Amino acid sequence: MSNAVNNTNGKGVEINVAYLAKMIFSKWWLIVVVSLLCASLGFTFAELTKTPTYTSSISFVVSNRSVTEEDAYSSSDLNASITMANTYKYILSSKTMCQKIAETCSYDISAEAVSKAIRMKSVENTNIIVMQITTASAAKSYDLAVAAINHYGSIVEETGYSNSRLSICELPTAATKPDVNYSNIKYVIVGGFAGAVFSLIAILILNITKDTVQNVTEIQEGLDLNVLGLVLKINVKGKNANKSLLINNRFVGFSFVETYKAIRTKIENIAAKNGHKVFVISSATENEGKTTVAANVAISLAQNGHSVLLIDADLRKPSVCGTLDINIPKEMKSYSLGDVINGNCSIEKAIRYIEKHKVFLLAGVHAVSDPTEILSNPAMEEVLRVMRNEFDFIIFDTSPAGVVTDASILTNYADAVICVIREDHSSKSKIRMALEDLSSGKAEIIGCIYNNVSSTKGALGSYSRYYGSRRYGRYGYGGYGYGYGYGYGYGENKD
Repeated sequence: MSNAVNNTNGKGVEINVAYLAKMIFSKWWLIVVVSLLCASLGFTFAELTKTPTYTSSISFVVSNRSVTEEDAYSSSDLNASITMANTYKYILSSKTMCQKIAETCSYDISAEAVSKAIRMKSVENTNIIVMQITTASAAKSYDLAVAAINHYGSIVEETGYSNSRLSICELPTAATKPDVNYSNIKYVIVGGFAGAVFSLIAILILNITKDTVQNVTEIQEGLDLNVLGLVLKINVKGKNANKSLLINNRFVGFSFVETYKAIRTKIENIAAKNGHKVFVISSATENEGKTTVAANVAISLAQNGHSVLLIDADLRKPSVCGTLDINIPKEMKSYSLGDVINGNCSIEKAIRYIEKHKVFLLAGVHAVSDPTEILSNPAMEEVLRVMRNEFDFIIFDTSPAGVVTDASILTNYADAVICVIREDHSSKSKIRMALEDLSSGKAEIIGCIYNNVSSTKGALGSYSRYYGSRRYGRYGYGGYGYGYGYGYGYGENKD
């Protein structure tokens, strides 16, 4: 199923107009660049293929022969002359006229070539007609015009128009400079338009074929996942542009906070029903906002009176401290989950209480070289057993499940898994593979959080009645700046 065209419950094809408009608007710069490039190519083509032309013109006056010099020229006579002028235009460019010109001119030219060189036009609201003869040579155009003057009288006489008269009012002259050529403008316009159309088609095809998630329907029906919450995008500007999107930061807005409270309620209900305590939060690929989601879930649970431990289990690129705006001086030792598992420090020493967020935190700031081996260590089970006895909820922020296996390892120790799916980011095939890996452990996948959604109207699909736009308001989720370098070795995290 494509992003722009959705099939809803077998009721036919539904065009996601909002998505198409957003997609085209987001690529406006590409459309402009391609249009300018094609316009430039059109101009260059016109310049390279342009052949200078020269034109000689003859002006004729058509009049009613019945009118003498003493008679007044009435409006009816003028109208009659204008009507006859259309006939004379045909006569002066007829095959017979062209044949006569070709036979008597100084150049070797065919009647067909003469016909192509002649262009007849009328002067608007007058009885004057103009014969324009255009060729690649000024001398040739003038010679053909002179030949036309020599033969027009006999040709007109042969037609039998005794009630009218055709006379020359302006003789031809040899052109002194080439004609003005507007083909450049035509090719520029055509090239620019063709470039715009081509780029639009290319954008549509690329976006339709990339098969990313665009609405709740595709998650619930296509991926068979329960949607725990839909977090809309927030475009943060000004002094808050570099701040984390946390529910205890006022600039995120009321609706953003309420969204996470609704997610919290669902998690609490699932935990109470199934006895779950340990939750793994992951995503298929990087930059889907899983760390921010994990932080907000932990903070929202803590705000409701629960003791919550947030663990940064992304040992390759730890980022929880940065998301929580916790600055740890370089000279101060920060202990991570890896340090606890390896026995470098005790659990009590490694865990800190963050008063600002009301959560307990186990997170380091430095990457480790062997995260898979650390998380697979049998000591992990004992560490987690101790933690279970101390906290109501334990939230693991993990590496992307579709990139490395760390998250799937943790599912053997956890109770439940929550997958973060960012709108129009990861392909459905990557999400399915990540879900397969996450479902291979002991923990159950209880659902997903649909993140960074641009609009509820297009994102909810056929479930709009269930969610409703008022529930989530106009706020959302945005402002990602995280990236992963898996496969390029390890080292200290510089972010």
